[in-house]
Amino acid sequence: MWNGYGMGPGWMWLLWLVVLVGIGLLVYVVVRLTAGGGSGGQGHAATSASPPPVGPPTGGAGTSPARRILEERYARGEIDTVEFQERLRGLEGR
Repeated sequence: MWNGYGMGPGWMWLLWLVVLVGIGLLVYVVVRLTAGGGSGGQGHAATSASPPPVGPPTGGAGTSPARRILEERYARGEIDTVEFQERLRGLEGR
C-alpha cells in the first residue's frame, strides 16, 4: 500500500505511544497546577500585603516542632500567608 515509503503499519505503535505519553504529561501538568499544594501557593505568598509575624526559626527549646514544620512549609511556598497565619493561631491557641 505504501510501496516502502512513509510510515508503514510497523511504525503506528510508536506514534500511538508518543500520543499516549503526551496525553499523560498533559494530565500530570494540569493536576499539578490545580492541586492545592502546587506552585499556586507561591503566588499567593508573594502577592500578600503583609508578611506573617515570624522571626527566623531558631530550632531551640522555645520553638515547637509543629511551628518549625509550619515555618518550613511556608518558606517552601507550600502554604500561603493567610493559611500560615491561621495555622499559627491554631498552634498558639488563639
